[in-house]
Amino acid sequence: MCDAPPLALRARVRLLRTLNPAVPICGLLGPGRGPTSSALGLAGKAVVGLNSLYRARPTGRWGRDDHDVSLAAWYRDVGRGMAFDVAHLIEYELLLLDSLERLYASVPAAAVGLTALTPLSDVEPDCEWLQLPDGRRQLERLLSYARAVWAYDAVPHACWRAGCCFPRSFLERFAAIEPPELCHDRLRFPLFAQILGFPLADTGLRRGWHDPDEDRFFNRYGREIEIAAIGGELAKADGRRAFYPVRATFRGWG
Repeated sequence: MCDAPPLALRARVRLLRTLNPAVPICGLLGPGRGPTSSALGLAGKAVVGLNSLYRARPTGRWGRDDHDVSLAAWYRDVGRGMAFDVAHLIEYELLLLDSLERLYASVPAAAVGLTALTPLSDVEPDCEWLQLPDGRRQLERLLSYARAVWAYDAVPHACWRAGCCFPRSFLERFAAIEPPELCHDRLRFPLFAQILGFPLADTGLRRGWHDPDEDRFFNRYGREIEIAAIGGELAKADGRRAFYPVRATFRGWG
């Protein structure tokens, strides 16, 4: 997703292209009408170095946080005509300092790779949204739909959307269905992967949902990762190479 200031996005795209020279980089704007979306639309894909730029059209109540619906729309309108095996969903706040091939080496080719993949029962107690009456009702309706329509009987999971990856075969099938307008993509991504028969795999970008030490590198509260923490990892041969969120232009690599 590229709902970001054009200059910041250009720096991030340049870094991605340097590390992955043969990989097309496509811009995906959510259906929101915020100022950053408008700015990038006016700047155009050439300014930030994208191979293509696509804005998902709003339908029903879907908003800018429904990345799965936007990704499905992108596949129907753009991705279906491209040659690729796996699509990586990389928000501009996700700083990747190694090639996609190495970062996602642990995700099997046929699996849907999800970050901080965790059984839903383990995250419900500290998920504020699910403590609200409307959130609980939506979850119950979503799972009832899955059981009634798809005979779903697996263990529901939650994930972070940052850094997820999807085999083309999943996008082909997911883009052909219309998920109900319930909950959000952090629950629907793993649910529909299970419904469609795809194995789930953790990307490993965040190593555990609840571990507070992980917040220094992959922060669940949206706090900017400190440059010193990034530099410390880069100094290690086996250090981390993925950080979230990093909104500033990063100049410490290369």
